[in-house]
Amino acid sequence: MKASLEIPPDGSLREPALRFVRACAARLYPESRHQERLDLAVAAALDMVLGNNRDASAGPIGLELGEREGRFEVTIRHRGVPILLGGDGPSQINAHYYPKFLEASRHADRVTIESQWRQGQAVRLELAMGAGAQARRLDALAAADAAVPDDEELSVRALACGEEEALSRLFYFVYGYEYVNETVYFPEQLRAMVESGELLSTVAARPNGRLVGHVGLLRKSLEPPVYEAAMGVVDPAVKSRGLFAGLFKATMERARRTPMRYCLFDFVTNHDLSQRHINRYGTCELALLAGCQSRQTQARLERIGLGPDPEGMDRYSLLVAVILGAPHPFGREVSLPDRVGEGFGFLLEGLGLSWTPAPRFEALSREGRYTTACQSAQSAVFFDLEEPGLAAAERIVAEWRGLLRNGFDYAAVTVPLDRPGLGALYEFLGANGFFAAGFMPYRLGGRLGFRFQALGPTKVAFDRIQVASPRAKRLLGLVRSEYEASCLI
Repeated sequence: MKASLEIPPDGSLREPALRFVRACAARLYPESRHQERLDLAVAAALDMVLGNNRDASAGPIGLELGEREGRFEVTIRHRGVPILLGGDGPSQINAHYYPKFLEASRHADRVTIESQWRQGQAVRLELAMGAGAQARRLDALAAADAAVPDDEELSVRALACGEEEALSRLFYFVYGYEYVNETVYFPEQLRAMVESGELLSTVAARPNGRLVGHVGLLRKSLEPPVYEAAMGVVDPAVKSRGLFAGLFKATMERARRTPMRYCLFDFVTNHDLSQRHINRYGTCELALLAGCQSRQTQARLERIGLGPDPEGMDRYSLLVAVILGAPHPFGREVSLPDRVGEGFGFLLEGLGLSWTPAPRFEALSREGRYTTACQSAQSAVFFDLEEPGLAAAERIVAEWRGLLRNGFDYAAVTVPLDRPGLGALYEFLGANGFFAAGFMPYRLGGRLGFRFQALGPTKVAFDRIQVASPRAKRLLGLVRSEYEASCLI
């Protein structure tokens, strides 16, 4: 279902607009336990936009409602004065709406502010509304099974039509409702993704048909074709039987038959089991995202048979890697400042990509442009610096400081490599508490980017991060050195 509404910018129809959003959400998620969060998030975001658009000449405020990847999405569009989140917290420019942005970020799972050029700005909120609505059905399905006999043969195959609810039940059994991708709790969403080719699912099943494992290939881009290995899960009842290795072998055979530029992986580094299994297929490590995920969104290692969870870690780190499906997925050569090339250039070798030194005094532009995406469930904010510039970098730093005071723990800034000024940006962000993570596929397409990151006062414990390959260990040492240097500045 999709719905839209336009209201005047003077705020006279604020309450009817909120009732409209509430009614649409109630129709989609009649049993949701998150209605109050939705009300608070949308009210704060709408007040932020209305407070900046009192002049009727700015045109109407548009609201668009719908579902995407299992989340309820509310987009508020306006063509008035742009919302600027710069300034070290509230400033003279944004004091009347900055607290509203923070309030919306606390209640929504994700808040994004995007420039639409001549169409104005879009403030987009995403909330996982429906997991509660699935609870009764999945609770009933999750009754405890008897232990699986050791000699029982498990089959590894593609997900069959009609098994989507069984797959949702498997994720619920292992993760509760804490899995990072809420789509897994919506059988109808999974069915639509499989039918469209967006999800290539490989499952492990018992002879009685019950699913006990899954690995998916999630299509992230049509052109160029890019996939991500995702939604990996194994039932604790069949732990320590080599099932994950069998699942991934079948998944990689399927990947080889599927045209793609590359396949993306992000390994949780509280253990290195999955890395050791997958490295044999030729992974190219690119980045270490230190402390980017809350440990609450990961399955406990004891439950899945991998030993005790590491102590002293509030947040887990991700190792980002790719397996190539085509030669030179990001081209053959890239220009990098010496500090980036000499430190991180070894990561490009597996991509068939060489680097040349960028001009030493290449400067940042004066302005720049970026978008902000907050993920409250992860206490994280992501900045997409699509056009690097000094003013944009200053606003990013100020925005991060404001979010840091409001309980956020992780920030990331990603910049495309084909834009000038990376060296100057490196120096500026480093002087403001950010440190390098490595390379990232920019917007999961055919361009390569570089990521910087920053941490709040949280426990990451670099000495307990587990990586398997020599290249990943070198990357871990480099990122740790960068982090420690940023703490001294």
